[in-house]
Amino acid sequence: MKISLNGARLGNDRLTFLEFVDLAARHEFAGVDFGLGGAMNAATELGGTEALVAHLAEKGVTPAVFGLEVDWRKDEETFQSGLASLAEKTQFAQAIGASRCCTWILPAVNDDPGEWKATTAQRFAAIADIFADYGVRLGLEWVGPHHLRAEGENATGKTNVVYNLPTTLQLIEQIGRENVGLLVDSYHCYTTELAESDLAQLTDAQIVHVHINDAPKGVGVAGAKDGQRVLPGAGEIDLPGFLRGLHSAGYTGYIATEVLAPEPIAETAEEAAGKVRAALRDLGL
Repeated sequence: MKISLNGARLGNDRLTFLEFVDLAARHEFAGVDFGLGGAMNAATELGGTEALVAHLAEKGVTPAVFGLEVDWRKDEETFQSGLASLAEKTQFAQAIGASRCCTWILPAVNDDPGEWKATTAQRFAAIADIFADYGVRLGLEWVGPHHLRAEGENATGKTNVVYNLPTTLQLIEQIGRENVGLLVDSYHCYTTELAESDLAQLTDAQIVHVHINDAPKGVGVAGAKDGQRVLPGAGEIDLPGFLRGLHSAGYTGYIATEVLAPEPIAETAEEAAGKVRAALRDLGL
């Protein structure tokens, strides 16, 4: 596995894409989790896509995974509007060497679950078809914390639809595209009690990207809230077991720390990146 720098709660600095890449290089991250808009702005600033590719090569940083910029959660007009520009953006992603994209799925909805799954599967299939033309894979992340599920204190809907590995795999099967797989997050594995042995049954072809973070000590599986994460190794998740499961699955892609928390990891991005890198080193990454 290779490590990628994720910008979640990474200090109070507002970094451009080029500044973010430089930060990753200074702290020996092999890749970056990034947004296509920022990368496209960087290409313009440098004088073109080829110049950006050269800059990335010089820094030794790969554009590991980008966020999906099509709003598939809203009405059909909004979805189609985002889909219209996806091919152009994905062509750019291919040109800079980015071949993985990810998005997350809230666990519960108010819509009829069958209709929601059918519409969502159709939309992801349309996205995946465009991605396939440019060699890009789409990773879907389930969101597991109990407080967001149906009847939880912050429920995102009245009916659970996609909230664990089995329901995510079912949606992927319904989508029916080979370039659609999983974003596996240690927090969501923990809150859905996914064991090392369960991860070991996956394959490298099924996993698009990985997030690693920790749950505060003492909260327990049912009490771990989505926006209260801590650095890897500072909490109660069995992260060595999580990593062993990924190794057994043969995962060869990138792993990034995503600490969603009330406060930044540190005051500056420089300090925060250093803390993230140290935490990953302690886990053998």
